[in-house]
Amino acid sequence: MASLREMQRSFAAALRDPAVTCPVLPPANLAVYRNNGTITFREALEQTFPVLRRRVGDDYFRQLSVHYRQSFPSRSGDLHWAGRDFAGFLDDYLAGGEYHWLADLARIEWARAECSISRELPSLGVDSLTGYPSEALERLVFGLQPSLHLLASAYPVYTVWLTNQVQNAPPVDQSLGSEKGMIRIRHDFIDVRKLDPAAFSFISALSSGCTLGDAMTAASLDARALTTILAFLFSEGIVSSLTLSSK
Repeated sequence: MASLREMQRSFAAALRDPAVTCPVLPPANLAVYRNNGTITFREALEQTFPVLRRRVGDDYFRQLSVHYRQSFPSRSGDLHWAGRDFAGFLDDYLAGGEYHWLADLARIEWARAECSISRELPSLGVDSLTGYPSEALERLVFGLQPSLHLLASAYPVYTVWLTNQVQNAPPVDQSLGSEKGMIRIRHDFIDVRKLDPAAFSFISALSSGCTLGDAMTAASLDARALTTILAFLFSEGIVSSLTLSSK
């Protein structure tokens, strides 16, 4: 007699492949579970990638869901994680085609899904800088909110996402070119925002652990631009801690 683990494995395999036999249920009964599994998986993706679905249409999204599930079946009882590998799948599935940009659109939407379960730490105000002597400011290391995701794309995917917050949005001109931006949670709202290249480079450097001085150099900021970006970081509640590097 098959063990419980063996029966569970055969049941899971039969849900994905009609050619696999399962000792637990007859084929007619198994078809019901297979259909429910397919629909539930697709609906989980639809919840996570609503803009991508809107851009490609329901029929093509169903096709993508089927092919994706064949390569990346759910391995968790929590359907939140069903879309974890979707962007990587689209990278390969759409490689070399005119719709390859959809992979980066999926990255924005997956970042939003991750933000939805991320915590938000208490933020610091700009007055926290006054606790450090001016000569030490360049050695400050910024702790940023843990939900912060920074994404650069060769395509105008932020414009696509922002434009498609309404039904029947017009197509976005792909000749707009590359865009950079951030995704993070703030007060139960998930913010998707484009950033200019200098701000993106500076925040990316801070996020990687660079000191304020090194991040300023990496982004080629002058004092005026630095003041503007720092005001943005503190006013938006993105800074959660400050420490002084010993180097």
